[in-house]
Amino acid sequence: MKTATPPAAKLSVVRATPSTSTHQQPSNPIGMLRAVLGNLQDGFIIASPTGEIHQRNQPAERICDLLNARENQLPIELWTLCKSALKNKDVPAFDKLDADIILPNIGTVRIRVQNITIGDTASLLIVLEDRQQTLRNRALSDAALYGLTERETEIWQMRLRGAAYKEISTTLWISVDTVKKHVKSILSKQRSHQDDMEYALMA
Repeated sequence: MKTATPPAAKLSVVRATPSTSTHQQPSNPIGMLRAVLGNLQDGFIIASPTGEIHQRNQPAERICDLLNARENQLPIELWTLCKSALKNKDVPAFDKLDADIILPNIGTVRIRVQNITIGDTASLLIVLEDRQQTLRNRALSDAALYGLTERETEIWQMRLRGAAYKEISTTLWISVDTVKKHVKSILSKQRSHQDDMEYALMA
């Protein structure tokens, strides 16, 4: 039986901005790479100035696959941003470049590109941040901090993503009024925690 070929990923660039940081080479590029590797939720790629991939981790490999990248070559969506970084590497405001793209089944992915030197070799450091995973982590962190229930955590994650009450209601099969009650409870727990912190500081 012949398997249907899935449609190519449709992408939309929603933001591209230069960094305002001062132009300087990383003082310890190996240490910086280790720091990136330690953040397992983010993808990372080390590439040559010609777009050849030297290293990448599993999250980056998954995103490259969604972008239909050729083997060991940066996908065009990443390479376009990298070319801008290479072209403007001597311009302080463009020392680092950021952009957001939208991927099916993942959502918004933040791309950060920086020119680095490893030993005497010029390279590109590309960090791919899954914004949805970042929001999930924040929701879990808030749940632990404020003592949210499992349902409240679920709703809070969707609110952080920008979901309206009606969307949450439809997704979770609960009424809009129930969603509002949960959100009210979440905000009440946050205020209570903040009041406790302020009281502890004044004590």
